[in-house]
Amino acid sequence: MKSLVKKAQFLFCLLLIFSALQAKAGDAVGNLPAELADVQFYFLIDADTKEILLSKNPDVRIAPSSMTKIMTAYVVFDQVKKGRITFENQCLIGKDAWRKSGSSMFLNYGDVVSIEDLVRGLLAVSGNDAAVALAESTAGGFNNFVDLMNLKARELGLKNSHFRNPHGLNEEGHYMSVRDLATLAIALQDQFPQYSHYFGITEFTYRNITQHSRNPLIKGNYDGVVGGKTGHTNEGGYGVIGMVKRDNRRLIGVVNKARTPKQRSVAIIKMFDYGFDNYKKITLFEKGQNVESLKTWLGSKSKVKVMTSSEVSFNLPREKLADAIKVSVKYKSPLYAPIAKGSQVANLLVEIPGYKSFEYPLIAEEKIDKAGYFERIRQILRYKITNFLNKIS
Repeated sequence: MKSLVKKAQFLFCLLLIFSALQAKAGDAVGNLPAELADVQFYFLIDADTKEILLSKNPDVRIAPSSMTKIMTAYVVFDQVKKGRITFENQCLIGKDAWRKSGSSMFLNYGDVVSIEDLVRGLLAVSGNDAAVALAESTAGGFNNFVDLMNLKARELGLKNSHFRNPHGLNEEGHYMSVRDLATLAIALQDQFPQYSHYFGITEFTYRNITQHSRNPLIKGNYDGVVGGKTGHTNEGGYGVIGMVKRDNRRLIGVVNKARTPKQRSVAIIKMFDYGFDNYKKITLFEKGQNVESLKTWLGSKSKVKVMTSSEVSFNLPREKLADAIKVSVKYKSPLYAPIAKGSQVANLLVEIPGYKSFEYPLIAEEKIDKAGYFERIRQILRYKITNFLNKIS
């Protein structure tokens, strides 16, 4: 454990420096920005560590309005990934898409439009007509597409989501929660990073009609904004989901049922400000980094090297930066051979006094075979002799 202790001590020294250089005035963790007091639904999460930084009514089923189109995009991207369609495919615009009310990219009946342009119209200007056209063209029909939306919701574990359409206009039985919206946005970024730019388009032109994004983060060129999606219906009020990346942090924020566009804009900006100003992301170990060597029993080696299966990182309130962080390895000693490479053999425990504790799996960095017959006898005899000497000493 000496190497682990040294790493923890080194980190502690770094944290002291960070706290001295970066501490600043502002809201303490737990004291919400005043602008969020009247907002009914919001959610802020770190996309990598999955830590929830802010939350209010996260699992209530409410109308997602045009934020529904994030799932529409997810299904389309998945169809492209599976080779069933391409962005170059041309779609014939039917009457249902042409007649669809609400926000529009101004498709006309009989237009021939590429899937890529429909995706742009879907995400940049929130075209309901684009949503219908994509549903009719990419999954064998409108109803099949909606079925795929619900299938993907189940696969992603969206427990409070159900879809009746691809555009988000009010319909009984069509709902999402702000937690589910954030979870979906994370899945989109993780599974389809090559398409993230579609969520950050500032303007889109079709038939010589130019429309601009209504997302306040994009309009205001918020620091680190990747993109997002707005929504508005009478039932859902004004909603917005934002994706922001700064240095080693990716935050996803959702606001819904705001009373006005201004309240929506202020709330989402203040929420991201809160997350970046009040927390710092600390990384203790990279993915695949060696942590320790643990004792084995009756194995071909007396110790097995263990490493992290994922990055060991977490968000720490800035006022906690000078606190001691305790790092230890939990496992049943010794580890019995054989041990398969990549199998979980221990847990890394990170304790932050007065705040939280985190556990991360540690996996075997190498394969340890069972020792041969004579080697096993030798280890058993050595253990018994050592144990006997300890008792009489």
